[in-house]
Order: sequence, then structure tokens, then C-alpha cells
Amino acid sequence: MSRVNTPLLSETAKSALEQGARTGKTSCFRTRCEVILLKAMGLTSEEVGKFTTMTYVRVNAWTKRYKEEGIDGLETKPGRGRKAVLDVEVDKESV
Repeated sequence: MSRVNTPLLSETAKSALEQGARTGKTSCFRTRCEVILLKAMGLTSEEVGKFTTMTYVRVNAWTKRYKEEGIDGLETKPGRGRKAVLDVEVDKESV
């Protein structure tokens, strides 16, 4: 297993992550922002995992994705998760 280095954050990146951790749209995104902030503070992946209830493998994966794609990489990509059962336009009358 290769070691994922601690991310170095500029002031703008740090403030964007802090903002995302406070006011992000989804709880997943907020947690991922917290993961990067904690890793940047120098905590190990195991320690960060205890704070965020993630495994160290997931912490490393999100850290790697952040380094490759930036803060946009912490968003959930389209097509993930369960698909909607109802369509707003089609089922508007029945709801």
C-alpha cells in the first residue's frame, strides 16, 4: 500500500474547505472536507478515520482524489446512489 502524503493547503483552499465543511449541500461533502482539513493538520489516516467514522482506506482515497481534482473532486459524481422512483414532472398530479 502506498502512503498518501499530507495535503498542503493554501489559504484560499483552506478557507474553501472550511466553508464546505460548514455549509456544503450534503453531509458526505461536508465530511470529506473535514477529512482533508484534518489530514492537512498532520493527523494520520487512522486518527482522521476515528473522527469521521471512515476507514483509513477511504480517508486515503478521498485525500488522493482531492490532490488530483481539488475541492470539486469531493463532490459525489453523477450516477451514484439510488435512482428516484418518482419523476417530478410525470408524477406531479398523483403526488
